[in-house]
Amino acid sequence: MSNEPSASGAPLFGPDRRRFFLVGAVAAAGLGTGIGLLSESNTRASVNRHGAAAPGTLAARSRYLQIVAHEDDDLLFMTPDLSESLRAGSPHLTVYLSAGESKAGVPPDTHDVNAYVAERETGLRTAYALMLGVRDRWRQETLTAGSMRLQSYTLVDRPDIRLVFMLVPDGRDPRASLSWHTLGKLWSAADHPELCGWTQAPEGSPYRRCLTREDILTALTDLMQSFRPTVVRSQDIAPDERYSADHPDHIAAAHFAGEAVRRYAARHSDRLVLQVNYRDYNIRNLAVNLSEADNKFKQRVFAAYSAHDYRINAENPHWDAYEARMVYRWPRGTGFTAMDTVYAVGGGRLVAWRRTGGRWSSPRFLGDPGGPLAPAVAAAGPVVLGLRSDTGEVVAFDQGGWRSLGRPDPAKIRNQAGAPVAVVDGSGMVAVFVRNGRGGVSARFLGAGGWSHKWTDLPGIDMRQVVSPEPKKKHLRYGDVQDGLAAVVTDGGLIELFAATRSQVLWWRQHAQGKPLVFAGTLPVAGAIAPLAAELAGGRIRVLFREPWTARTMTISRQVAAKLWDTPAVVNAARGLDGEPPVTGRPPRMQLVGVPAPLPVSGELCALGADGRLHVAARAHGEKAAWRAIGR
Repeated sequence: MSNEPSASGAPLFGPDRRRFFLVGAVAAAGLGTGIGLLSESNTRASVNRHGAAAPGTLAARSRYLQIVAHEDDDLLFMTPDLSESLRAGSPHLTVYLSAGESKAGVPPDTHDVNAYVAERETGLRTAYALMLGVRDRWRQETLTAGSMRLQSYTLVDRPDIRLVFMLVPDGRDPRASLSWHTLGKLWSAADHPELCGWTQAPEGSPYRRCLTREDILTALTDLMQSFRPTVVRSQDIAPDERYSADHPDHIAAAHFAGEAVRRYAARHSDRLVLQVNYRDYNIRNLAVNLSEADNKFKQRVFAAYSAHDYRINAENPHWDAYEARMVYRWPRGTGFTAMDTVYAVGGGRLVAWRRTGGRWSSPRFLGDPGGPLAPAVAAAGPVVLGLRSDTGEVVAFDQGGWRSLGRPDPAKIRNQAGAPVAVVDGSGMVAVFVRNGRGGVSARFLGAGGWSHKWTDLPGIDMRQVVSPEPKKKHLRYGDVQDGLAAVVTDGGLIELFAATRSQVLWWRQHAQGKPLVFAGTLPVAGAIAPLAAELAGGRIRVLFREPWTARTMTISRQVAAKLWDTPAVVNAARGLDGEPPVTGRPPRMQLVGVPAPLPVSGELCALGADGRLHVAARAHGEKAAWRAIGR
């Protein structure tokens, strides 16, 4: 059963309380009581260990919205990020676009399709309660968003936690009114606004209707309008074609999420919405990158869900692989600061904070790059580089405004490029590097005469390491370079660049300022999890990485003037956020989007908080530094 929202149009999530949380935030009263009837799937008492953050605290400013395709995508591909932010005390809204019914009830399967959809939703509620350590008690509600009525559940002990279901037919359901891949067909129907697909709901259900592309986008935008997220988590719009193919529903859901964020951001230019995209099925082709503790907890959470999903079984080898990994589509790295400015991407647009005379400016959006930007940017000297997430072209912003540097790939390669990395050598030349869609590394240079004519590929990469699994490309071979390149400039003004494959760390260096890089070989390590980090300290070059399968932070270093590298060693005073490069020291005890980076002009540490604000601290104070937020 469900109750309709009142005609007064009251906010779905109570007053605007943007949340920013610290580890160990204290419990406090939740947001309102909501509307609807009590629905319990488990009434046994349990300890409420992870209460909502107290109103008015930093913890209360971060608000997380997850938009995914299916009723396990957040558990498999966004965790442990999801479980950590839940337990920290911030409000969460998760929207599931697909009903997830797949082929349940399609002969020879005899399971009731509507029962299966309900069972998956029950599994999700159980998993969320487990992550929070609270009772598995939920209120069932009906929300109105746009022209749609949406099925919703609110956690009784944490009423700032809500799950919403749109019930678009699963892409593998041949019974759907649009047949296969309903979500993808609706996303592609921009020129056919009349095209609609019926939701997976019984006849007479308040949730049964024929949805158009605009219905979905309007509903998502309205949910954002009410919830006011500071962080939006979504899936991968451009899965890496070198590895296992992704589910079309995942890709379509990521596109819908990205467009909804852009619409919301266009209405609210004063709000910075940070986006995080996660890789999906193809993470199983990569090394384990979660710690043993994270892996075990993720297994517990998924087991709580899968007990209600009859299609999850021990014979499928991939569930364990997903539980042991979490990978960002575009890792942010530490290249978002340059000179006296910090850059970030919010709602697909570039924003900057500038430090002048010891004071920070308010965030300022920097024009239109021609299309949405991927979340990661690279700043170097007078220029900042971004990646168009819709086309795969690299764009540059400087005092003259925006310009396109084109795609590092030929037309036959789809939108596959990684996030750019940029540095300035001793001659003032800006060098930009990007992992291209062929699995290699491409470079362009900005010197006194302007940008180099075209992208050039760096030498030394074996382009026969990967055979694409896609049927149309099964005979094409690719290099194995991963996202998350690292570059450093020596005291002599020479660039050194490092890139991880799944089995090696590749190394390039300049022999003279203003010149291209040459291949210098591979580092003597057994393997490394990308992204990498590189730094210059005490006349030594250090490359930091996480060790495959153990997730330990490691370093390998050498004297700048030497050719031989020392033996790799464990770094105890370092921590790597899953999916990002390791950083020395310990990040602040607050939720970040990405890792901290120093501001060159002052040495201050800068970090993007999950509250959508810039946070800065004096670097000299280390982990005891007092962090302060810039802006209201």
